[in-house]
Amino acid sequence: MTDDIRWEVLEESSLSLPDHEAIAALLGQAFPDWSHWYVGGRSWSGMQPERRVLARDQDGVVLAHVGIRRMFITVGGQDVLVGDTGLVAVSPRLQGTGKGRELMERAHAVLEGLAVPYGFLGAGENRIPFYANLGWHHFDDVVADYTAFTAEGAGLPMTDQGGWMVLPVAAQLEDWPAGPIWLNGQQV
Repeated sequence: MTDDIRWEVLEESSLSLPDHEAIAALLGQAFPDWSHWYVGGRSWSGMQPERRVLARDQDGVVLAHVGIRRMFITVGGQDVLVGDTGLVAVSPRLQGTGKGRELMERAHAVLEGLAVPYGFLGAGENRIPFYANLGWHHFDDVVADYTAFTAEGAGLPMTDQGGWMVLPVAAQLEDWPAGPIWLNGQQV
């Protein structure tokens, strides 16, 4: 079942409506509490990604997905360019097969190709060990302000502590500024 997977990296502008629908179907499965957001061709939450890493089966069904978008965030008063990484999903039938690791290794390659200093993502507490094993650093005491998305697309101001993770790409972790994070908008 996992031998017939086709991996691809796509720019957002190259996606067709059927691509968006296939991605939305996976996101609805992966995030059942928010499945009402991923209807029809809506394959994003906050901001649409710039690049997407997809795994498809021979029938074109999307089995794994991650979205990445370059953006500036403010950390401790300094603007920092990051590759905001989100919408990480693996089909329930492939979880535990190593495809999540492969997906994130491919995402790392995309981040390198975008030449961003850091990858950045917000992770639920139960997912932190997975990302940490792939080189992402967890900031458990950092407060972040951001604009949350709703199913209708409206932005709501939010503040969260913990779950924020950084992956050094073209910079060193030691160069990451200390202090609170302001995301300056919605995440991927």
